[in-house]
Amino acid sequence: MFVSRDLEERIRAGAQQMPVLAIVGPRQSGKSTLVKRMFKNHHYVDLQDAEMADFANRDPKGFLKSFKNEYGIILDEAQYAPALFAQIKVAADKDPHLGYYILSGSQNFLLYEKITESLAGRVYFYTLLPFSIKELKSAHLLEDTIEQQMEKGFYPRAYQPAIKATDYYANYIVTYVERDIRTIRNIENILLFKKFMQLCALRLGSTINFTALATDCGISVITAKNWLSLLETSFIIFLLPSYHNNLGKRITKSPKLYFYDVGLATALMGIDTHTLIQQRGLYGALFENMVIVDIIKHINAQAVRSSRLTFFRDTMQREVDLIIERGGITIPIEIKASQTMNSAFFDTLNWFKGQVSSAGESVVVYAGDMTQTRSQGLVVPWFDLDKI
Repeated sequence: MFVSRDLEERIRAGAQQMPVLAIVGPRQSGKSTLVKRMFKNHHYVDLQDAEMADFANRDPKGFLKSFKNEYGIILDEAQYAPALFAQIKVAADKDPHLGYYILSGSQNFLLYEKITESLAGRVYFYTLLPFSIKELKSAHLLEDTIEQQMEKGFYPRAYQPAIKATDYYANYIVTYVERDIRTIRNIENILLFKKFMQLCALRLGSTINFTALATDCGISVITAKNWLSLLETSFIIFLLPSYHNNLGKRITKSPKLYFYDVGLATALMGIDTHTLIQQRGLYGALFENMVIVDIIKHINAQAVRSSRLTFFRDTMQREVDLIIERGGITIPIEIKASQTMNSAFFDTLNWFKGQVSSAGESVVVYAGDMTQTRSQGLVVPWFDLDKI
């Protein structure tokens, strides 16, 4: 089973412009499947193979020469062979064959830093996240209920017929901690790091308090900040900054913490569909997370590099869940885990529009199933986020 990815069009376009393409994203987000399908004639090399990685690092020139062919080469998990990048630069300058080198990797910071040092001006970067709601809907793979969808998450392998989502995420966590994290940094107390991940999941949708997080985990504030950075680096979490353009000093400045996949977050929380139905607070936070990351996926697929995403909250408890700044227009979005639309959902959005001269049409995303164009703004159901 292959689900068509919205990012494909951008990658194809890039292959006609640059000799090197780099596709980064979380472990098991579908990078290998995608590039092997898109570049069928390219020679595929998995650099997680210790022998291949050793060959590439010890003799990068000989390595590239041994795989030279008419079409190109896919270097999967390229961060394991950093010595290759300088040699790729030399080879690409001698023969600028467009779309020849396809690099992929699961560690954003390591791969990005090493590639940009060597391949500036010769590479396009793309971020492939797990499935979007639109991609699943097109493939008729969306779950029957929102609760089931949030528990299952969006990682491609969770949609293989023989795989149970709860087992998949348990294995994913173990593999991620014991393999990826130890590659980036030697963390001695793995159990404590897993506890830290669980505490982060329980704070999903909340502003970060490093002192409280460190105290609850039994680590220093510096360690908490370092570990949070590791989770960002490997596409487990992302931080949504606060919006504070000319709206006074009584605003929240700390970023909010979200997960790139709600299925992984629910697994770390140890909850299931039944718990989500019973605990509406958790349901609301996860629903908000699911919507925000899906909007990120759409923006990513459209190559809208100028978009800036933030949230707003002040001491009067006025809050806008998501703000998109794009092309000089500021779009405020309210996210409600309610299946029934209420005009009061626009109240804070109306106030915000009165404060920000660049504000565009307000948007309410909810758990219902009707798209509505109201005088106050646009109402969009959770499964139609590409309409925003």
